[in-house]
Order: sequence, then C-alpha cells, then structure tokens
Amino acid sequence: MTPLPIHTVPAHGSGGFQCDFTGCTAAPFQTQYLLNSHANVHSQIRPHYCPVPGCPRSEGGKGFKRKNEMIRHGLVHDSPGYVCPFCPDREHKYPRPDNLQRHVRVHHMDKNKDDPLLRDVLAQRPETSGGAKGRRRRLGS
Repeated sequence: MTPLPIHTVPAHGSGGFQCDFTGCTAAPFQTQYLLNSHANVHSQIRPHYCPVPGCPRSEGGKGFKRKNEMIRHGLVHDSPGYVCPFCPDREHKYPRPDNLQRHVRVHHMDKNKDDPLLRDVLAQRPETSGGAKGRRRRLGS
C-alpha cells in the first residue's frame, strides 16, 4: 500500500503542517502526527473494526477510519441505554450520553442541562468486564 500524497512538511517558522489535498480547507495542524491522522478523512481505507461478532462495523463490514471512532462505537454494545427522562412514553433510548444530550438540546429546549432527572440518567455507567475504562484518575492523598 502506498501512502497518500497529501502531506507537506512546513517551511521553517510557518507554524503548522498543512494538508494539501485538493479542496481541503482544514486549518494547519500543530504536528505531523495530527496531519497524518487527518489524512484518513480523505481516504476510503477503514482499517479499524469493531471486535463484536455480527456487528455491521466488524471485520468484513464497514469499519472505521479512526481508532478513536471505533472505541467510541464500542459504547453501543456496552451501554446501559440512556433513556430520555422528558419523553412521556420513554421510547427514546440512546447508546451514548452525548446522543441523549443532543436529543434533549434539540427536542426539549425548555429543559436545563443540569436538570436532576437528566443528571440521574447521565450518571449511569456501562458495566465493563475489563476493569475500569475511560480517563485515569489520580488517587488523592
């Protein structure tokens, strides 16, 4: 596989790594690594697959261009389901808390993001079999 010819090394002092893919309007990137990561948006290659058998995004399926997208997708399999506390029929269930927050912003504009009902639903945590996941927290002394 040959690398995509869309990267340029900045001139000394230019302040960034610019994507030179035709028509790309992305701002310059601070590092070559970020530029390389950005290159995936211009590619049809999807090298990251969901490890859950039968998932449409698993091996042989659609996959993901970026690893972080695959990791975020994993929440749909581990999620307790975030049910909208404001919908009268409670039929709207979302796999990720940000999906529920977006639903509330769009469909329940009169509700405050700090509403106790919403906070209780968002406080749920998926049960994980592999130990704690997410941000590492420093144990205080």
